[in-house]
Amino acid sequence: MTKPRLLISNDDGITAPGLRALTAALHQDDFCTFAVSAPAGERSAQSHCISIGKSLHAWSLDVEGAEEAYAVDGTPADSVMIALYGPLLVSPSFQLVVSGINRGDNCGLHVIYSGTVGAAREAACKDVPSIAVSLDNYLARTEDQYAAAATYTVALCKAVLGILPPPGGGRHAFGASHLSGHVVNVNVPKGALSDIRGLYLAHQGQHCHFPDFQELEADAEVQAGHVGAVTLRVFRNAAGSLRGDLSEGCDSWAVGQGWVSVTPICLRSDMPLTAAAAAQREQQQVLLTLAAAMQAAARSLGAKVAGLPRHLEAAVTADPASIPAGEGPGGDLAGDGAASTAHQ
Repeated sequence: MTKPRLLISNDDGITAPGLRALTAALHQDDFCTFAVSAPAGERSAQSHCISIGKSLHAWSLDVEGAEEAYAVDGTPADSVMIALYGPLLVSPSFQLVVSGINRGDNCGLHVIYSGTVGAAREAACKDVPSIAVSLDNYLARTEDQYAAAATYTVALCKAVLGILPPPGGGRHAFGASHLSGHVVNVNVPKGALSDIRGLYLAHQGQHCHFPDFQELEADAEVQAGHVGAVTLRVFRNAAGSLRGDLSEGCDSWAVGQGWVSVTPICLRSDMPLTAAAAAQREQQQVLLTLAAAMQAAARSLGAKVAGLPRHLEAAVTADPASIPAGEGPGGDLAGDGAASTAHQ
């Protein structure tokens, strides 16, 4: 059987330890082939920015296990866009795009600024299923923490692609195609693999940093680059205050409780004006697919799953066509009726 083909990208740069931990884990597991197209250097907080009106340069590098790997002097979204819609790689066809493993969480409103999520979102815009993976704690990271995040990422990839058996002997293995047009945002808590409680289906919270701009003195070199300026002032965006969100069921709460948070993100930015049946069916299928993948991934790791509403957990092993659209999941994913299931 032909192995699925993955595209790997990130926003920390192609030599970042998170990306290298992920590619090493993919190579070791050997369930897929993969190519890498990632920024040449640090391009965090680039969101979905793309380069227009300028040339992009790309050069090949050795990445363990990769069929081919290129550093791109552009944004994270550029790196994915050129891989999917350019002659950079031997083939632009992929079954799944994975962005990460990022240095620092992308919970709550961080997804708006995140280049990691932006790279995954670019794939979703082109109807390629995508996963964005981030490791909590920007400052304190070790190889074993990245390895733990990679272990969960590989399990989720295999589950989404239908390589792992569906939970409970279900009649349907929900494939990655059902996640097209969506990003699966994954945040892994810091700590050893044995300390992670499992997977939690979480909603996006309001976790956000507020900037603290500081004014600096302009040195001679900076002033020389602005000849003719009447007044030159220099500012730096320093780390400001954090507005945390610890409301139960949100992504930052789940990570703080030791869970790997799993949050589906759609591409629409507007507020739906009607509860169209077609939209409800699409949401139901996405959540069923994700719930089934979480169950399968957790079982392969001997871990737990939490945050699934009971009706959604039951539906994972049922025929999706047998579930009325009006009974599909909606609202707060971790609200009343959430279940927690252990898979040993």
